[in-house]
Amino acid sequence: MIDTEALRQINYIIENDSTSSTYKYVLLKSVINASQKYDHLISIENSRANIPLGLIVEQWILDYMPFVFKNIAQQHNKTVLDKPITTIYNNIFMLLNLDTSVEWTYAYIQFTKALQNPNMSVELSKEFLKLSKKIADKIVKMPMRFTGKLDYEFFTPNQLNFGTVKLAKDEVYNSSFLVNSFEYFSISEQHYNIFRYLGQTLYGTSTIMSKWKQKTISLNADQEITRDIIDKLSSDTLEIRETSSIRKILTGEKECIWSGKELKDSNYDVDHVLPFSVWFNNDLWNMLPTDRVVNQKNKRDKIPTRKLIENRSDVIIKYWESYEKAMPLLFKSQVEVSLVGTGIQIDKMFDTAIESLCRKSDYLVFDRGHDSFSI
Repeated sequence: MIDTEALRQINYIIENDSTSSTYKYVLLKSVINASQKYDHLISIENSRANIPLGLIVEQWILDYMPFVFKNIAQQHNKTVLDKPITTIYNNIFMLLNLDTSVEWTYAYIQFTKALQNPNMSVELSKEFLKLSKKIADKIVKMPMRFTGKLDYEFFTPNQLNFGTVKLAKDEVYNSSFLVNSFEYFSISEQHYNIFRYLGQTLYGTSTIMSKWKQKTISLNADQEITRDIIDKLSSDTLEIRETSSIRKILTGEKECIWSGKELKDSNYDVDHVLPFSVWFNNDLWNMLPTDRVVNQKNKRDKIPTRKLIENRSDVIIKYWESYEKAMPLLFKSQVEVSLVGTGIQIDKMFDTAIESLCRKSDYLVFDRGHDSFSI
């Protein structure tokens, strides 16, 4: 049941909270994304939902990257975030050989690939870690502190100082590290339910994203590029559907993940189990080989049912095991963040991941209204 008072509070924040920057809108966008995709990482205690701050930090790093790259103000003082953060971003751009002469969309894609690279250099890891700590500090001391009214305390972070966050020896900077290292913040269970089940409505063109665009336009003279960046961020057109990494792993005999048909040579499709157009996810676990006719004429952008996933779980796990063997660090990090959480023993990880995938399928079909697929 949706709490109407909680919904009124969210509407007030979007429409009436004072704004000296765009931080509030980017925070709300990030929390909606976390609430809808990472329920397995979120716990409910004492009527509050505990959400890993690292999920929000990573989303902020990506969402603000184009604005730093093109020097588009996000605050009344005409800065994007602040000088120390901008300096770290520019250090990363330099390490990636990205300068302002290239298109911002190209720079964004290269930046994203670098952030998600399991073989990131030590130098780049240090810069991303510094950026993450600065962003985390900015989030909890600015929009989390000032969003909403004191009488209902919208965001409650359980850590305010991130100076002690470090990479241990041989530890890799990735999404899993962010989730594990930056503690949690909480929101009320009622607000969490609204974000999870009505988030796309709040995220829509008439609310958060349009407010972000209006605010940014008011802060900048170059309105054309401002509109272009926010339109692309809001429509997820910056996300690139990618299957080449899986094709390099898929060798030898293969069978269609859904029909069981034998797949010969390279004459097959790589299917995004949770469709890319819906979930925008290129994780290894989400890409499995399928018969071309089954994929293009039957499944398309539909969601596989729980029953179908359970019936084909042995084959799914067989492919996952081959992915884990080929790219262990990347696969483990992606499964931990996107499906199972941390601390799961390897012998239980795959079964836990199957159940999590089934829950996400149920959510997309029954709560979000997407068409289902079965054979």
